[in-house]
Amino acid sequence: MKQLILLVTVLLMTQVSAADSAVQDIEGMLKAKAKELTKKYGAEIGLETNQTAQFEEIVLGYMKRKAKMKELNVAERDKNVMLKQLDMEENEDMADLLSKGQYKKYLKAKMKLQP
Repeated sequence: MKQLILLVTVLLMTQVSAADSAVQDIEGMLKAKAKELTKKYGAEIGLETNQTAQFEEIVLGYMKRKAKMKELNVAERDKNVMLKQLDMEENEDMADLLSKGQYKKYLKAKMKLQP
């Protein structure tokens, strides 16, 4: 009986670790994309050194939220509404971080970099 319990425990732990590594792979990919986008935006809008890390965090946070929303089991129309709302929230956070001039450049660059 102990062997059976041990076997089931080992199998469950293997499944959990496989799921964790898949999540880590996705998160690593999103981090790389966020870093790349931040570099591109930096060139477009002239991010200052102290803004770069915060900008990247904001981009990464919204990329994660968007990925989760795309996986939801809801109607496409509802997903689009939620994604549009999330996009507006991201713009508000960027407006708080950036100067007015940078924010205007950000909105123009966003249409090109994140259509």
